[in-house]
Amino acid sequence: MKTTERVLASAILLLLGVADLASGLTGRAFERAKEVDEKCRSENNVERAYFEKFIKARIDEIDPPDNYKCFVKCVMVELMALNDEGDFNVDEELQNVPPEIVEEGHRIVKTCHGTPGKDPCDKAYQVHKCYHKENPELYSLILHYWENASQ
Repeated sequence: MKTTERVLASAILLLLGVADLASGLTGRAFERAKEVDEKCRSENNVERAYFEKFIKARIDEIDPPDNYKCFVKCVMVELMALNDEGDFNVDEELQNVPPEIVEEGHRIVKTCHGTPGKDPCDKAYQVHKCYHKENPELYSLILHYWENASQ
């Protein structure tokens, strides 16, 4: 097998593995996705179209409005990862990590949990920017699955 063919075969297998992972993410965060997403979108007046930029892993290209940052905070509060004052609960966020990605997910949470912000909404957003920075592909995959689970 030529080098080009090996690279192509590896890429195809990787894509198939990612597609399989996306269809199989489970855990408490995804069990509540629809309920939490509807509540937080409604409370913060966030449109689904804006979320697409994050699904496509373009989080570093935009500076979202405060209502989007507060949407992220609301989701984290509802999933018990953050309180209303912006205090991060590492143990709860670790429990939100889908079991299919627990090793990498825990590494990312532990890396990003101390991320500061100017207020609780900004802190939630900055934590998610850190999650993205640590593994853009995985972050995008999780958001894509969240979007599907919340509809």
